[in-house]
Amino acid sequence: MKKTNKLAVMMGVVVLLAVITTAVPAFAATAGGWTVSKAGYSFLTKGEKKTFNKAVQGMTGVTYQPTALLAKQVVAGTNYVFLCQGTTVTKKPVSAWYILNANKNLKNKVSLLSVKKIKLSKVKTAGNPRPDTEDGGLEIAVFKNKPEALSKSVRKIYSKGTKKYTGYELRPIALLGTQVVAGKNYRFLCYGTGYAGRDLFVVDIYKNLKGKCSISSCKPLKLEKYVN
Repeated sequence: MKKTNKLAVMMGVVVLLAVITTAVPAFAATAGGWTVSKAGYSFLTKGEKKTFNKAVQGMTGVTYQPTALLAKQVVAGTNYVFLCQGTTVTKKPVSAWYILNANKNLKNKVSLLSVKKIKLSKVKTAGNPRPDTEDGGLEIAVFKNKPEALSKSVRKIYSKGTKKYTGYELRPIALLGTQVVAGKNYRFLCYGTGYAGRDLFVVDIYKNLKGKCSISSCKPLKLEKYVN
């Protein structure tokens, strides 16, 4: 009788472990991971592209594709801050978003100052909007939206998610990445105008399993952390 009870207990434990194991959501393994979205477009003028290309000339190991001019800074000449996507020149290419800082001196010579990767899981943001000149003298570049920049499906998600948002007038610059959860998170870099002037915002939109979209986070990007 005792042996029978022990066997029953052991079988119960096995069943319980099986239930616990199968109860783990299918998305748990990737819940903390972000998938980098492809850029595929550029907002730069011919002159800005020329400056960018001169800055990355001679760099090896990673190819950089510019997306937008984020800010300028008047120094001994001008500093340019670009958003770009870098892809490794490897058998299995890996892409990531970067913020590239370049200087054009008074003689129009361009030099690279820094290239810093944007870690999608740990984007550096601030608590509140700041005036556009607060980031160490960086002046946020005026951004004009181009509807063709984002795919139709992504534009629809962005529009639905920001429909009830009040505050800054936000315009998407790029979809930085997506994250699979119980639904899906979409992380955008946006240009915003409002009471404090101009700023760059990291906007997260959550799309639930029923297709409903809403803003889950909207914080100013700490641009100075990526250029110093």
